[in-house]
Amino acid sequence: MKRIIYMITRLFLKIVIYLYYGVLSIRDDIKTKKYTNVKIKNEFTGGKVMLLALYEKSLLRNDTLELLKEAKRNGVFVIAVNTLRLEEQNYPSELADVYIERDNYGRDFGSYKAGMKYFFDKNFDEKCERLLIINDSIFFSKIGLSEFVRSLFETNVEVLGATENSQHSHHLGSFCISVAGKITRNAKFKSFWSKYKLSNVRPLVIKRGEFGLSKLLKSLVSSEHHFKSIFNVSFMEKKLNNDKKFYENYYYYRREGESSWRNRSITGLIANDEVLSSYYNKYILANQRAEKLAFASKDINEFNVIAKEYENYESSKVDYLEAVVFFKNTVHKESILSEQFKKRLISLYLDEFTLGSQIHINCLALHHCGLPIIKLDLMFRCVCNMNDIIKLRDQLEESQREEFMTLILARLCGDKFLVGLNRLAYQFGIL
Repeated sequence: MKRIIYMITRLFLKIVIYLYYGVLSIRDDIKTKKYTNVKIKNEFTGGKVMLLALYEKSLLRNDTLELLKEAKRNGVFVIAVNTLRLEEQNYPSELADVYIERDNYGRDFGSYKAGMKYFFDKNFDEKCERLLIINDSIFFSKIGLSEFVRSLFETNVEVLGATENSQHSHHLGSFCISVAGKITRNAKFKSFWSKYKLSNVRPLVIKRGEFGLSKLLKSLVSSEHHFKSIFNVSFMEKKLNNDKKFYENYYYYRREGESSWRNRSITGLIANDEVLSSYYNKYILANQRAEKLAFASKDINEFNVIAKEYENYESSKVDYLEAVVFFKNTVHKESILSEQFKKRLISLYLDEFTLGSQIHINCLALHHCGLPIIKLDLMFRCVCNMNDIIKLRDQLEESQREEFMTLILARLCGDKFLVGLNRLAYQFGIL
C-alpha cells in the first residue's frame, strides 16, 4: 500500500513539475528578445558543410578550435551558431565561414534550426555534398579527431552518426550526425527544420528534436544499411575479438559510475554470471591446491577439482585483484580460455555496451578505441564517478587535460548536489 501511495505521489509530482517547467519555457519564449546576428558571412561555392551549435562566451574553447581547424584542413565550409556572445577580437574569422549569434532559447536544436534556416535561405542545399550537424556539448579530443572528421565526410553511408542510443527508441546521438547531400535536398528534410517547434524543456527537445530527426532520417535513407553509427555494437564486437590486449584489459575500461549500471565493478559481472563464476571459482580452487601442494599452478589441471573442494568453496565472493589477474594473465591461455568462455564474456560486455546512451555508458572504452568526442555531462548525469573521469583524463593528450577537467567538473552529479525542485526536475529528466 505504501508503495502504491509513493508511486501515485511521484506521478503527481512529475506532472506538476512538467507543467511548471513547460510554463517557464513559454514565459522564456515570450520574454526572450529574438535576434539572429550574422557576424561573419562568406559565399558558399559548393562542397562539404559543417553546422556547429555553440554555447561559448567571450572566446571559443581550445578543444572547439581543434575541431574547426580539422574541418578547415578537410576543406569544410563551416556555419557556427552561438547562443552566447564572443568578443569581437575573438570572432573565428579564419575558421568559420559563417558565424551567427542568436538568442539563447531552444537549446541545441534552436541553434540547429537557425543554422539550417541560413543553409536553406542561401540555397546551400543545391551544392552541398555532405552536411555534418554537431554541437559543443562534447569535448573534442585531439586523439583520433583527424580520422574521425574525415570518416564523417568521406563515407558513402547516407546517414552516419558517431554513436547510437536505444533508450526509448533507437536513434543516433544528435550531437553528431553526418548526412549525404541528397538528404539535404529532400523536401521532407527542409520541412522538418521549418516546422520544428522550439522549447527549453529537455524532454520535449529530445522527443521533437533528437527522436524526430532520427525518425525522419531513417525514413529518407535508401536502405537500413545507410542509417548507422561508426562506433556501434558491431565495431565493438570486432574490436574485442581481434584486439587481444584490449580484450584482456577491458575490465579497466568499464566505468564505475552508478547511473544505468547493474555491475559497477568487474567482480559483480563475474559473481552474477554462472559461466564466468564457474571458471573463476575453479581457477581460485586450482591456485589454492597449488599452494597447499607446493606445486606451480601450471602443473595442476585447473578443471580437475575434486567435489569436496568445490563444495567447501565460498563461490559468491569475488576478489577484485584476483579477478584482474584472472582476466589479464590466465583467461587468455588456450588451456583455460575455451571458445565458450570468450563468447560469453564478450556477449556480456556487448550487453553493457547497449545500455542507454552508448557515448555515456562506454566513454572510457570508446575514447580508447578512437572516438574523439566525450560528453561533458558525464558527471552531471551521474554516469561516471571521479575515478572514471581521472582515467578518462589520462587518456587525453597532456595539453588538453586541465581544460577537460575544468569543463567536466563544472557540473557535478545532479542527484547528489541539486536540491529541492531542481533535484526533482533532474530526477524526472527535465534538467
